[in-house]
Amino acid sequence: MRIEEWQPDLSGQPGPKFRALANALREAARSGVLAPGTRLPPMRDLAWRLKVTPGTVARAYQAAAAEGVVESHVGRGSFIAAPRPRPPVPQPLLYESLDHPAEAQGPADLRIPQLPDCGQARIIGDHLGALAGGLDADLLDYMPLSRDQDCRAAALDWMSDRALGPVTVADMVLTNGGQHAITLVMALCLADRAPLVMVEALTYPGITHAARLMRARTLPVALDDQGMIPDDLDRVARASGARLVCLTPSAQNPTMAGMSPARRAAIVEVARRHDLQVIEDECYAPSPRPDAPPGLRALAPERVWHVSSLSKIIAAGLRFGILICPEGMGQAGRVAAQHSHMGLSLPITGLVTRLMRSGDAARIAGRVQDQVADRLALAQEAFAGLGAVTQPGVPMVWLPLAPPWTAADFVARAAAAGVITRPTSDFRAAGQEAGAGSDEGVRIGLNCRMPRDRLAVALDALGQMARSGPLEGPN
Repeated sequence: MRIEEWQPDLSGQPGPKFRALANALREAARSGVLAPGTRLPPMRDLAWRLKVTPGTVARAYQAAAAEGVVESHVGRGSFIAAPRPRPPVPQPLLYESLDHPAEAQGPADLRIPQLPDCGQARIIGDHLGALAGGLDADLLDYMPLSRDQDCRAAALDWMSDRALGPVTVADMVLTNGGQHAITLVMALCLADRAPLVMVEALTYPGITHAARLMRARTLPVALDDQGMIPDDLDRVARASGARLVCLTPSAQNPTMAGMSPARRAAIVEVARRHDLQVIEDECYAPSPRPDAPPGLRALAPERVWHVSSLSKIIAAGLRFGILICPEGMGQAGRVAAQHSHMGLSLPITGLVTRLMRSGDAARIAGRVQDQVADRLALAQEAFAGLGAVTQPGVPMVWLPLAPPWTAADFVARAAAAGVITRPTSDFRAAGQEAGAGSDEGVRIGLNCRMPRDRLAVALDALGQMARSGPLEGPN
């Protein structure tokens, strides 16, 4: 329809006239009566035609512009805007096929690591049963900030063997898992900053999804065999002005690189030079060792947010995360958590406190680690001589691929042979081009709930394929 023929009926419409006209513009654009790009008449002309004041038309145009229905250009006038594209639907972090990870039939799904069944469900169920008898009227109230202090104290004792430097209960925030903790830190640190987050060039997709929720853009920082490269972090921070960086020092996901003490010190030096806030994601560092290097939180307690959880140690379904804030930021973190989810529920904090205080958490973790070590030994045997990278206690393997292999080809051939893995492209940060400072490879999640002999066969098939090259594949 030509705009000269458009004559909306504003009579009988509830509310002010400008709102009725804005609604009419929206409906005309939605239905296609007024096509995108249609130039709207000058305000005085439309006001005369509709028998309203020019001010009414001006307010209607402004309201329609605020909704994205109309766009105005100085010196050119106002036009019907093109429809805004719907935001993309976020991709899930998990795969539906993992609903039955231990099935003997079908492909061997090694996309996501699975902890072994060490009787966690029974032990957790026993504690929940005992806890249920002690719940009282406090369950009827919202969780005040101080109510979880006993659970924080238990968590502090639980983490006492980690090289994090001086940490107090006041520094801690309890979250619904590590992913929630990372999102919470981004919400805090990006509130008054340009929405930029520096990430590892190959990074866990949960990091990029958390940044996207905050409307933040991720900036890739190059990696080597020790993880994030300090000189490139310096370059990206200097060029972009970004003030938040997220990294995994002990078990880089997916490459399994681990930072030396010197590398950690260099990262901290760059962070101080540019006044960066640092998210230290240590969810995949569940096995403290006597020779473990100090955490970034120990080296720079004034700026490091340390994230850990029980999901990679005890049970993935136990959504319990621990965020250690920079010195003096614990209260701000707990207030932000309260704004986010009103605090963890009393049954969860009570359960975790019981698990930790009774020693059951440590016993479960020990059993899990024993079985993970056994599966890692299978992987190291299957990939001997191929440069595969692992970390103690982490049920994942990074398998670099030599030319002429590409990760996409390897994953496709492996799937045809009945083994599903994840290629480099699944972890490439936005803005990171293929081959730009990162080798082709696949991440293999050790499915510890799969029968041991079946896992061994799947790993051997991948190792044989990597050795034989893309023209042959496994026999």
